[in-house]
Amino acid sequence: MQTDPYTGPVPVAEYAAEAELERSSWRNHRTRLLILGGVIALAVAYMVYAAFPGNTLYFVTVSEFMEDPRLRDGQTLRVAGALAPDSFRREDGSTLSYFSLGDKQADVPGIAPGSPQVEATYVGVLPDLFFNPHSEIILEGHYDGHGEVFATDNILVKCPSKYQSMQSENPDLIPGAAAPAQSY
Repeated sequence: MQTDPYTGPVPVAEYAAEAELERSSWRNHRTRLLILGGVIALAVAYMVYAAFPGNTLYFVTVSEFMEDPRLRDGQTLRVAGALAPDSFRREDGSTLSYFSLGDKQADVPGIAPGSPQVEATYVGVLPDLFFNPHSEIILEGHYDGHGEVFATDNILVKCPSKYQSMQSENPDLIPGAAAPAQSY
């Protein structure tokens, strides 16, 4: 028999029962922590999944968009292409833009010859590289069948793989660009 300084002699069986109670209590806390950790991990995974549904939209080319009538049913999608030459227009003092997009040629500025074009509208400030003929433009929005126009909610501009500024290509057309060197 052992003695407890506060209560006197304590039987060994009682110590064994207390030790077993402490072990089962520790296991119980461990199980609770594992369950809590699993619930937190599932909650975080769900929040990540729910936060990025818009980024899972794939884009189609202008040709694919024009050929498949199912894509023109008002659903949100992305259409990729290049700005058609001389198609951009905007009224003075307005942020409403009208333009056309066609299939982009690989490594060549502009749209592919004979490419179908989709008319689009956008309200807002355009990205910096929107007018660069080497850029690929991705429109996110839906097709308005009544006006037969692609109503753009968001514009993404993919930078060209080899950056070529418009200033270096057309220094006469852009104010502030370096003028070509003249020889005397």
